[in-house]
Order: sequence, then C-alpha cells, then structure tokens
Amino acid sequence: MNFLLFELKKIRNIRFMYLLIAIPIIIVITIFTLRFFTDINFSEQERIKANQLLADLNWRIPDFYYAEQDPTTELSDEDALLYELIDQAERERFTYSVSAYYEEWTDMNKAKQKIWDLLLQIAEIDPELRSVNIEDLQMEKPVIDWAVEYDVGTHDFSTDQNSLFVLFKSFDWLFSLPAIMLVIFFFCLSIFLEPNYSVFKFSQVLPLSYVKIMGNKLVIFFAIIGTYIGSTIIGSLLISIFDSASLKAQLNYPLVKIAEGEMITKPFWQVLLFQILFFIGLTLLSLVIVAVLAKLFHNELFITFIVGAVGLIGMQMTRLSSTAKITFNPFAWLDTANFIFFQRTDRIITVLAILFIVVVCLTYFVLLRNLRLPKLKRKAKYRGIRKLSKSFLLRYEWLKLNRQSILFYSTAIIVAFTLFSAIDSYQYLEVQTDQAYQDYVNERDRLRNQVDSYPEIIEAYQQHLDNPDTHPNDLIWLEQFLNMYKSEQQVAESKLAEIEAIEADFLSGDLSVLNKIEHRRLKDDYLFVARTGEVQSSSTIPIDHVIFMPNAYINYRLSEWKIENEIDFVPPGGPYKTLLIPGYEESPRSGEMQPPSGIDREVFDFYLAEVDKEHRYLSGLNLLADLFNEYFYLVIFILLIGFYSLSYVREWDGQGTIRYLLVQPISLKRTFKSKMLSSLTMGFCFVAITSLLVFVIGSLLNGVGQLNFPFVQYVSDSLGLASKEAFIEIPMTMKFFRIIPLWQLLLMGLGLLLTNIVMINQLVYYLSTFAKNQWAIMATSILILGAGYIFSIILPFDFQQFLPFLYLDIGRILTGETAILENYQYLNWCTGMIVQSLAALGLTLLSLRRLRKFND
Repeated sequence: MNFLLFELKKIRNIRFMYLLIAIPIIIVITIFTLRFFTDINFSEQERIKANQLLADLNWRIPDFYYAEQDPTTELSDEDALLYELIDQAERERFTYSVSAYYEEWTDMNKAKQKIWDLLLQIAEIDPELRSVNIEDLQMEKPVIDWAVEYDVGTHDFSTDQNSLFVLFKSFDWLFSLPAIMLVIFFFCLSIFLEPNYSVFKFSQVLPLSYVKIMGNKLVIFFAIIGTYIGSTIIGSLLISIFDSASLKAQLNYPLVKIAEGEMITKPFWQVLLFQILFFIGLTLLSLVIVAVLAKLFHNELFITFIVGAVGLIGMQMTRLSSTAKITFNPFAWLDTANFIFFQRTDRIITVLAILFIVVVCLTYFVLLRNLRLPKLKRKAKYRGIRKLSKSFLLRYEWLKLNRQSILFYSTAIIVAFTLFSAIDSYQYLEVQTDQAYQDYVNERDRLRNQVDSYPEIIEAYQQHLDNPDTHPNDLIWLEQFLNMYKSEQQVAESKLAEIEAIEADFLSGDLSVLNKIEHRRLKDDYLFVARTGEVQSSSTIPIDHVIFMPNAYINYRLSEWKIENEIDFVPPGGPYKTLLIPGYEESPRSGEMQPPSGIDREVFDFYLAEVDKEHRYLSGLNLLADLFNEYFYLVIFILLIGFYSLSYVREWDGQGTIRYLLVQPISLKRTFKSKMLSSLTMGFCFVAITSLLVFVIGSLLNGVGQLNFPFVQYVSDSLGLASKEAFIEIPMTMKFFRIIPLWQLLLMGLGLLLTNIVMINQLVYYLSTFAKNQWAIMATSILILGAGYIFSIILPFDFQQFLPFLYLDIGRILTGETAILENYQYLNWCTGMIVQSLAALGLTLLSLRRLRKFND
C-alpha cells in the first residue's frame, strides 16, 4: 500500500487528483441544470401529432364511407378490414387528443399504444399514409410500450432530467477522445514514463522485479480510471432525487435506431455498460500507444496531441462510410455512442472481446516489459549569432521561439482543427449531393406523372362541355377549369422539358446544370411574393406576404450571380438560410410563440425547414473563408496569447534567459522591442503557413474553388439609404445588401485578422509590464478581450462602432450581421482595421513608457 502511495505522488500535480472527482460531478450537474431550464410543451406536441393523424385518417375514411353507401360498389374483405382498422384508430385518436389536452399522460400513452398498433396493421395492408412515416411508427412503438409498461408520463430523451439520461449525455464529454488524452497526459504518463529518467534507479534497487513495479503502476491506473468513472456515477446519483421515472424504467428504456435498413433496439443499461467498457479499453490502448511513442521521441505533450488529433481525424473519416464497413475499424470505436447505436449487440460484444485481447497483449509485452527503444530525440544545433550584428536581438528571440517548436505545435493544432472540420464538411457535402440527386429524381417523376394525368382530366372536362345535356350554368365554370388545366399542363410540360434537357449531364456528375433549375424555382418564389401575377403559388412559401420577401429576393439574386459567373452548384439547392428569415412571434394575448398571422404551424415549420440550408461549399478557397465564418480565428487568438505573446513574461519571472540579456550592454527597451517584433513576425508566419495548409487540404478534398463564389453582405438601413446606388435594395422593404466575391471576402478577413493579431500582441505585452506570472497575464488578457467585446455589444451608444474590441468578431463584421442588428452606418472592416491599428499603437506607447520607468 505504501508503494502505491509512493507511485501516486509521481503524478504531475497531486492536486489534479481532486479534479478527477470534481470535474465529472460538475459536468453532470451542469447538464442537468441546463436541461432543468429547458421547457417543452408536451401537450402541444402531442396535440399536433394527433392533428396529423386526423388529417391522415380523415383522408381515407370518406372513400370507404362512399363505397359503403354506393350499392354498385362491393368492398373486398381487405378493404373492409382496412376501413374497420382506420375507424378504430380514429376513435382512439379522439381519446389521444383529449388526454393530451388535459395532460392525462397515462390515458394518453395507452391510447397512443393502441393507435400505433392499428397504424402498423394498416401499413401492412395499405402503406399510403400521408402524414405518418412508417419507419417512425416502428421506431416509436417500443418507446410507447415502455412508457405504458413502466407508467412513465412524458419524456424526451435528448432533454430529459432523469439521472441516467443525464449520465449518458455526460459520457459524450467525459468519455470523449480529448478527455481520454487529458487523463493520460496529466495522470498517467508521468507514472509510466518513469523508467525513461534517472529517478527510476531508486526503484530498481528495491527488492521488486520490473514487472512487479509496472504492475503496481497499472493498479494506480485502474484506480484513477475507477475514481473518474465513480465520480461520474456519483454526480448522477446526486440528481436522482429529481427523477420522474424509476431506476428500473430508465435502465430498460429502449434505444431504437435504423441502420442499413435494419431496426436495432437496445435496452439502456446495455448502452451504458458498453460505453464504460469501451472507455476503459480505449484509455488503456491509448496509454500504451502514447507511452511507446513518448519513449521514442521524448516529447510527451507533442505525442499526446498528435495521437489525439490523428484519432479525431480518423474517427471523423469513419462517418463517411456505412455502418457495416466500420465494425472492425478501431477509429470508429472512438466514436463510442454512434458506434453502439448503429451496431448489433453481438457485433459490439465481438469488438469488445477483440479490444481487450489486444489491450492485454500490448500491456503485457509493452508496458510490463523493459523494452530497449532507440532515442529519436532531435539534437539542438548551435547557430552562432554575432552580438554586434544589427539584428542580433531579433534573431536571438526568434531562435528561442523556434527551439521551443512553438510555430510547429501551433500550426499542428490549427491543421488538426482544419482537417476535422474539412472532413465534417466533406461528409455534409456528400449527404447534400445525394439529397440533390434524390430531389432531382423525385421532381422529374412528379412532373412526368403530372403531365401524364392532364390529358385524361382535360378530356373529361371537354366531354362535359361538348355534352348537349350539360346545364348552361355549368358551362362557365367548366370552361374556366378547362383553361386552368390546360395552362397548368403547359407549365408542367415546360418544366419537365427543362429537367429532361439536363438529365444526361446531371447523371454524368455535372451538378452545375442544376443552377438553372434552382434559378427558375427561386425566381418563382420571388415573383409569387412580389404579386406580379406571373406565378400563382410557391412550393416553399405558404402565402404571398411581405415578410417572406427578403429571404426570397436574396436567394433569387444569389442564383442570378451564380449563373452569370458560372459558379458551381451548391447542394442541395436553394432556398438558403439568410439573416432575414421570418420566425415565430409572441402572441399579445396568450404570450405563446406562434407563427405569423394566417399561417398554420405545420406549414410554417415546413417553410423554416426548407430554408434552413447553409450556402456553403467545400474547396480550398472556401475552406479559407471558413477560418472567419466558422470562428476558427478564435483558436488562432488563443494560441497567440498562450504561445507567442508571453515569451517576455516567461523570461521576466526568472525562468528563461532574461538574465543573460540583462548582463549584456543592451537596454531593456531594445530587449523588449526585439521580443515584440519576434512574436509578431512568428504570428504572421503562423497565419501564412496555416492558411497555406488549409488551402492545400481543401483543394485536395474538393478542388481549388472559384474566386467569384458569392457571399451575402448585409448593410445597415442608414448606410443603405445614404448610398442606394452602391447596394441592392430588397423590394417592398427598406432593407439593403450586396453580394461580394470570395476573393474580396478573403482580403477583408485577412486585413481584420492581422490588425487583431497586432492589437492582441500589444495588449498582452502591455499587461506583462505589470505582472510576472504568465498564467495571470494570460487569464487577464482573455478576460479583458472578452469583457471588452461584451461591453462593446451592450453599449447603447453609436460610439461603440469605433471600439476596437467589437471587431474581434470577424465573421459577423464581414457578413454585416452586427451592423444591421444595431443599424451602424460606419461599422465595417475598414473602420475595424483603423481603430485596431490605433489601439495597438497606443498600447505600444504605453508599454514603452512603462519600460522607461524600469530603466530609471
């Protein structure tokens, strides 16, 4: 026992052990708290579902009613059974709807269970249900049976406050690959890498074999993992007093997924158990890999990061493959929750057996054996720098930063983020391309069926018109309907001809031909809302109300730009999401959030789903734009604060080479300037190298891209009214915007990024003249930048558009989102560069003034 305590003390910081207990409990309680404040109107949700069933059932009932009343029609046994089932379902639907309204959850679940049984029987006879998806019925049925069996009233797995559901959600954070790497680095590596250092000679004189010593270290490892898992479970037990479902009910909750056309159901206790076993096995496997590589290269931090980054990228790449092909892919195991959901239980047990066999073998032959590995550590090379040379200080500071491999580490971090995002974007693009193909096929088939049906309808109306027995009063409306159907036939034939004209090119893989179809559809949406009379309806927009004009017009102008500049098609096609989409409004009477007046909730939800698509493309140039649009630049800012701008502080606190410089005939002011310039130049090199690598990654995945790819930049009302000729005005509104090419967005973003880097660098150096603790300076810098940004947003004055902190949010500045929200006329990238440059200059002067006091 004393030996175990001796090993435990070798952890980097023994106080970290408390984090093994505190962090899991805090995360579990935080997730519970966030869910506790999530309010879901179950009554309204269930009533909406009941109304959907009403629409479906009422669509079928009249057919059977008229068939029963018609003596010339004879119902088959199958039709009679179908009518009887639908009639029973409609009677239960009434009970379901009333119970949902009065929140009698037990009666509602029982009625729902009966309805789902009937609907599944109906689907076997006639699967044409309009508002209900058969797969959804099959997936929801086990959950409904579970709710009835265990008398669970209402539940929503993704937002439920029951303790085990919260525990499962916490696993996404606590059992993730980054969490595994952090546990290994802070708690395990220092123990298992001890044989690499001279301090291990003390242990070798003890009357213990090497295997026994390493075995004790392994016991410490399992104690650490057990403490970590136990703390997570304790956090779950702390909130179990709020449970609305029994522990037995939660453990038997059915998780249902459909993979490769097969429905997979698992009880919840299996999922929790599998996740814990995967966490133990993967953590030990990762420890073995990191320990071996760290012995080879003698760089624990870098190896831990590289292994984690490779694991994340490999995990992301497995999502591009079908579930059947990734069963025995180790990278897929890292995505534990997704892997468990979509794999059968027998396959999961097989994978766990393989994992633990491999882990046991590697542990025995690698960790418990004294392997003699070569030392692949890079030797430092001395490059002489003349003290009397003009650039001695700058080159000296650059050499120190270079030897710390700061540029390499930082670039590796950004590249890992980029690869992860690029693979995710590639997966998104593949899914959207498949969706575009399916939409094309569905639209083509729909138009063909529509065109084929018109001759019969037109002929029937023509016969009625030609019939001498037709009443004269009926001739007017018959002729109107005949002309309407003829007009619709011409429109449908025109659309079908347009689609069939590009079929060969489209099926060969040329998606750019879809731009014309997209342009025609988006133009029709705009003309419908504009009430020109040319278009009578829209497949997306419910009514011709002015609130739909901004989004419709912006999408129309985007499609025009893409055709004029021959831009690649962006799957799955418009309409795309903009900042001017109408949303739910608070009712002045009830206070509930309701759709705009005159629009049904289901219709409005369909519209919102149709316009919830990003106008985003994956290529080298577009991935560069994502540095600003997807907030990757925040990672750059943090790295700059953490790695570059604190070199002065690290040496000023006596831990670096500042003492060597202080005994040289060089003023502190010159030393300070050299550090400032070396940090800035390395920051600029970092941005340049990162941008190049991001561009190369995107180009390899999906081509270089197009410089004229369009982006929407919104303009404040005041600026738009002052310079109408420079911007595009949205009809029927007082809103303005403009479309800018990709190359212009990149130049503006690069300018703002560079001025942000300079301002942040000078801020940190100014703060470093007040304190000698790098962590205090780093925390203070982040606090000032964050507080300055928040303060700039909440200020109610127009002057805030001239505050430099507001321009830290590069993405919102480039799109104009901040400008239109606050109606700022002068808030743009150019103003941002000016005010940030002035702020950097002011901070530099203040820093130099502080240094003069040190010299005095």
